[in-house]
Amino acid sequence: MKFKSLGILAVSIFAVAVFALPVWANGTGKLIYVTNSGNNTVSVIDPAKNEVINTIRVGVWPAGIEVDAASGKAYVVNSNTGDSSVSVVDLKSNSVVANMKVGVGPMAIALDTAAGIGYVADAENMVDGKNLSHTLSVIDLKTAKVLKQIDVGVGPFDLKLAGKNLFVSNSGEWTVAFVSTADHKVVKTLKVIDTPLGVAVDKNKAYVAVHGKGSVQVFDTEKMEELSTIKVGNTAWYIAVDHPKNRAYVSKREEGAVTVIDTATDKVIADIAVGKGPIGVAVDSASNRLYVVNHEDVSVSVVDTTSNKVVATIKLAPATDSTYSGSPWGITIN
Repeated sequence: MKFKSLGILAVSIFAVAVFALPVWANGTGKLIYVTNSGNNTVSVIDPAKNEVINTIRVGVWPAGIEVDAASGKAYVVNSNTGDSSVSVVDLKSNSVVANMKVGVGPMAIALDTAAGIGYVADAENMVDGKNLSHTLSVIDLKTAKVLKQIDVGVGPFDLKLAGKNLFVSNSGEWTVAFVSTADHKVVKTLKVIDTPLGVAVDKNKAYVAVHGKGSVQVFDTEKMEELSTIKVGNTAWYIAVDHPKNRAYVSKREEGAVTVIDTATDKVIADIAVGKGPIGVAVDSASNRLYVVNHEDVSVSVVDTTSNKVVATIKLAPATDSTYSGSPWGITIN
């Protein structure tokens, strides 16, 4: 699968300035981090004020992002094929302290902080119309070095830890793979009904956003078998799970909406209209807030998860050196 067919555009981006704004704590001590693929930055948002308080320059076309709270570092996946790296950001100074080259066209990262290991999905290396990417890059979080690569399937797009395994969506061959974190080998591969993109894990279930069929497929992560298929609408992209409240939130890029699933019954219970081109989603159960990255609106919708209503919109800075304005993509809360 070539990501341009899903609306991802190739861009040429110049360096942009880092705005040295102060960082202050909010009521919960949490901050939100959003990758801006169009201008090579990460926006730091204070959810107490619903405003951007800092901007960090990273690599080219940042997409996935995860935070290791214990070490105070964020890992930003720079997906441009000419970059293909992970930027390590110190969250106290809001500065990049290391960069590591990974496989070509990476899109996502999962952190096994207990083991001190990170896994990067090397998603897209198109040559003569064929995607040659088929690995996960395994990185040492302490040394910021790539240790090895694991062959998992064509076009690994997203991944999450599921017990002692990694659960990986292979967008280029319509499969999901279970990978052992003990020996880094594929335990099992299962077919899906169309292009799998974002994944989320809740207890012993994994949820996969199936882009082409507008569905979410559910898998048992212990038995490693399919459980059900949930119709959600068009162009499903990413999924966030509110574990305490048994909710999953699925972004639908072309509909400008998020579908809410009850993970106790795996039934759709609501649709929430958000901004234009929603992609990344993250949920903070403690504050009853869902944050939705609107790729085309260059904004973040703030949703009250008790009412399923948008209660605020956070505008992000557009790109100053690219016509591909801002274009936010990934999001995480720490």
